[in-house]
Order: sequence, then C-alpha cells, then structure tokens
Amino acid sequence: MGATMARIHLLPDPLVSQIAAGEVVERPASVVKELVENALDAGAREIEIQLEAGGRGRVAVADDGCGMGADDALLAFDRHATSKIGSFADLERVGTLGFRGEALAAIASVARVELTTAERPGEGHRVRIEGGRVRAAEPLARPRGTTLDVRSLFWNVPARRKFLKATETELRRALEVVQGYALARPDVRWRLLHEGRALLDLLPAAAAGAAGSAGARQRVAALFGEALAARLVDIGETPESDEIDQLSDPGGPENQETRGGGGGRDQETGSEGGGDRPAREWIGGLVGSPETARGRRQFVFVNRRLLRDRAVLGTFYRVVREEWRSDDFPALFLFLDLPPEELDVNVHPQKAEVRFRDPRLLDRVAEALRRPLARARGEVEAPLRRPAAPAPEVPFAWQGLGGRPTPAAWRSEAGAWDAAPAPRAPEAMPGEIAEGAAAAAPRLGLDPAAAPGERPPSPSGRLALPSYAPAMRAAVPLSGRRGEARPFRLLGQYKGTLILLEGPDGLYLVDQHVAHERILYERLRRSLAAASPPSQALLEPLLLELGPAERLRLVELAPALAACGFGLTPLSGQTLALTAVPAVLSAAEAERLLAALAGAASAEGEAPADGGLAPRVLDALAASLACKGAVKMHHPLSPLEMEVLMTELFAAEQPYACPHGRPIVLQMTDSDLERRFGRR
Repeated sequence: MGATMARIHLLPDPLVSQIAAGEVVERPASVVKELVENALDAGAREIEIQLEAGGRGRVAVADDGCGMGADDALLAFDRHATSKIGSFADLERVGTLGFRGEALAAIASVARVELTTAERPGEGHRVRIEGGRVRAAEPLARPRGTTLDVRSLFWNVPARRKFLKATETELRRALEVVQGYALARPDVRWRLLHEGRALLDLLPAAAAGAAGSAGARQRVAALFGEALAARLVDIGETPESDEIDQLSDPGGPENQETRGGGGGRDQETGSEGGGDRPAREWIGGLVGSPETARGRRQFVFVNRRLLRDRAVLGTFYRVVREEWRSDDFPALFLFLDLPPEELDVNVHPQKAEVRFRDPRLLDRVAEALRRPLARARGEVEAPLRRPAAPAPEVPFAWQGLGGRPTPAAWRSEAGAWDAAPAPRAPEAMPGEIAEGAAAAAPRLGLDPAAAPGERPPSPSGRLALPSYAPAMRAAVPLSGRRGEARPFRLLGQYKGTLILLEGPDGLYLVDQHVAHERILYERLRRSLAAASPPSQALLEPLLLELGPAERLRLVELAPALAACGFGLTPLSGQTLALTAVPAVLSAAEAERLLAALAGAASAEGEAPADGGLAPRVLDALAASLACKGAVKMHHPLSPLEMEVLMTELFAAEQPYACPHGRPIVLQMTDSDLERRFGRR
C-alpha cells in the first residue's frame, strides 16, 4: 500500500506576511498609528503626516528623529527584527511604543513603501519595497530624520481593500489617531495635511515640560477650544520636573542605553529612541465639569501610550455614578505613568490594551478621581471648627406620648419655643392620621387654637416639626395608551428622581428621567419624520468649538443634517456655526444632539452620510440623544413642571417604556400596600 500524501504544508513567506498584516493593519489609520509611534520612539520633536484619499492613496509620515544607517534601513523590513528587546526579560519591562518587530514588515507586504532616512545630514539612504519585495536600495542626501511613504494600501489584497470605508470616514479615523497622540505628547510639533490642505497644525505647548497637566491643558485648548480647557480640573499631584523631562523625552541617551540589540532603528517602530521609564507611579491629567459631558471625549494614556482600556474607563464611569449620581460622563484626559515592569503591553495585536500587574491600581485610580470630580462640580469641603465649649448633654424625662420617653429638649421649660413654620390645620389632615395628630398636639406642646398667621411654638433643639399632610394639588387628568382617563392626584417628588401619583387603584411611581426621555424621543421623531421638517433660523448663530475629528464628522454629515432642519456653516479653525435648528428643538438641545452625533460616530459605528441618516436619527440616535437631553435624576421639579411632564407623558404613544425598553411607571396597588402592612 502506497504512502498517503501529506495534507499539511508550510505557507510561503509572502502569504504569511499578508496574513500577519491583517492583525496589525486594518485601515489607513492603523498605518498612521504605527508610523507615528515610529517617530516618537525615534525621539522626534516635529512630525508631519500627509494623506491622500483618506489614507487609502497615500500615508506619509516625516520626522526629525535619530534616523537609521544603510544596513538598518533594509533590516527594518524583516519580520521580528527589532532593536528594542533581546530577551524575555526585556519583554517584561517594555518602555517603548513598539517592540515586536512586525509593523513595517506587515505594511510593506500590502502596500508600496518608500523609506528615506539619515543619521547625519546629507548622508541618507532610500529603500523601495513593493508587496514585500525590495525594488531599490540606494544612497540619498537628506536632512537627519526619517520619512516613510506608504502608497496604494491593500493594492495586492483586493478583498481587504473593498472593506475600507468612504474617504471622509478613513480620514476622520486617521485624524483621531493623530489627535490622540498630540494630546499624549504636547511637547511635539504636529502637522497633518490631506491632499495639501492643513487639517491640523499644533506648535509645542509652552508649558509642556513645566508642570504635570499644564502642557496637556494647553494642548486641549488648541484641539477642542479654550472653553473646554477652562472647565477642566487637575487630577493628582504634579510630578517632579526630572520625571516630566524623562516622560517628554523618550529618545534621550539614558533611555537608549536600555535597548536590546544594536543601535539600529526598531523594525516595529522603525526608530532608535528608547521608551518612557518613569521611576514611580503617577496618576494625573484633567477631568471636566458637568458642562463638558457632550460627545465622547474620554482619553486614557498609559506611559503616554493611547489606549482603549475598558477597565480604566469602567472605573471612571463607576466613580462618576457614585460621586455625581449621574450617567453624564464629563471629558477626561487621564495619564497613568507606571514603571514598565508594572504592566504587560503584549496583550493586544494593535497594542491598544494593556494588563496591569497590580490589581489594586484601579482602586487608586478611583480614589484619585473622586476629589477632582467633586471640585469639577463646584463642591468644596465644609470648614469644620471645634466648639468653644462641649455641648451639654440633653436630659430625658419620662413623659410623652403614651408614657414613652420624650427628650426634655422637646418640651418648653419657660413656655417659650423656637419659631417654626405653622403646621397644617388638623382638618386638612386625612382621616385617622389627622385625628391622631390633633390628639397628640397638646402633649407635644402644640396649640391647635393658635391664630392662622401666628408662628406656633417649636421645641428648642428641634430643626422642624413633622407635617403629615401631603401637598394638596388638584387632580391631574392623565390618559393612557388606550385613551382611558383616570383622576390621578400629584403627591410630590421622591429624592428628586421619582414622581408620586395617587390613583384610584393605588400608588404610581414615575421615573422622571425616562418619562422625559420618552417625550423628547417622540417629539423628535414626529418632527424629523415630516417630508420637510420645519426649521428655525437662529437670530445669532451658535458657535460650536469642536475637535478636529468631530468637526470633520459634522462637515461630512452637513448635507444630510440640512435635510433634517439643521444649518451648519464652517468657520476658521475647528469652529462650526449653527445657523438653524429643527423647530422641535431648542438651540441648546440641538447643540447637545450635534455634539453627541459627532462623538458617537467613532464609537458606535458609522452613521450614513447620505439620505439614510434620517432613519438613523429617528431610531438609535434619537433614543440616545433624548436620554442625554432628558431631565436628570436628583433634579428637583416644581409642582407645575411635574404636572406638565405627567400630562405630556400619558399623551404619548407609549407612556410605559422608554426608547431603550426600561419601564417608566411602576404601580403599587391598594391590595399590595395593605398586604405589606399586614391588613390582608
């Protein structure tokens, strides 16, 4: 019997490289990220990014870093060739942005790449690679630094190329990457051009190396506007000046000594500079006031590496809920500087996540955020003083209601009581409670026969007298989905969160936030569902200060938004003028809606830029924005506001569930209450 042919075989190197490229290079923004990290690891102080066709046509990144020699320029494109690590021990304490030696090989396997580099001015080299094959290697005169020019991304992998998004979408993704690293490194000059037009031009922050958060604040002001920067509060203490210099100068000589291998540029990052190696832990940055809770402006950096770390953001969300009792999350620019051995960066193909070796770090992050969040909300600690003399003990006397002990401070010894608001007349109290309270009044020192305008006596030592009568409000006619009308009576508000209604068959509890959310959602849907939604021109345009990526997104959506009743006019810098809003929205509501739309696009998928935007707004987006615009928890409402809210709610198409499916109204029937009190 003949031997069977082996079915397992080794893949050719070009195919292996293209498969590996899929883990590192997803879109042009991935190329921008890897090449920017190249430049930063090389110690660059000026970085210029040029894009064409949103990056699909061309991505070129030029820096003034340390450059490479002729041999290193060729070796940099081999897989797993790196100068950053040489052993497993080095992998345990990675301090550079790149370390695996995969990025340049992956990019070169799916694009046409040209590298020009020089360690000394005038003594440069050029390498051209196409689809992973070297086409040319020759000397070239150029200034010190490196330029990587990547063209025709995925030209030889058409199946991957067809999954790329529209030019505007890919451009925005690339801009978000550059924006993030510009925040991480305010000491670097950044320029981004798209087909010759400058989209970003940031000079180094003057305070980049002067104080912990000063440089970050200046960079936030340059990207998002002075108004946002002014609403930010510092997190943590300022690190020592030598640590700041170390973190802002990853290419310094002391860091280059820690590199594994020779002095060549890292294949992964294409650079020679070492990485950040902070000597001790530091938690710092900036957090915003409640007014900054618009869009998605939460950035997390670990050793100046831009991350999408769910654990850290989850900690932030939890602390905001605990401190503010709110789901409105403010702007966050959080910097965690840790010794490299305290984290594992080798857990994600694109190095977008890390793993902390100390499980208590997140607890320390939570504690570092609590006081800044309180300050951002305007809360300050109350000044406490010791009393001049110890407070006297309050004697108790064995007399009171039914012979039970009553504090003597509740009784008047000299017949004079502290002033207190007048209680309701006994006849206004319902049923047995009124009778019991009236009978008990003389025992508590109350005078039921006091004149109506007189302040009755109040026991010394008490802050207020109890009132058993609910607010007497007229019945609110509420109708349900089927048109039934019931005589509901408004009782009041519980902890600024629930509205209490007395119905003919029990007690109704209404969540004011989701009730208002349902009203706003249906109002927005009805307006935008019209063939020509009514629009209201603003007498004075509202200026929207946005980040570069946010502005690009709204400009991209401007035609579709115009069909919904919005008017947007681009101005200089990153500012847009809101000139018209749908008639159903106020200017403030429209501003919140646009901010959420600009910020949600990158995190929740791509909103269509054509006529399909209206259904998107009507469904998912309208629901989320109604949630953001609805009255919040722990917000006191006047009786008139509660009546209007309840009337509108029960006139809605679906008054019993919010757009996300959460219940709005809960009922406690009379039989339920009687059973809880043991009467059944």
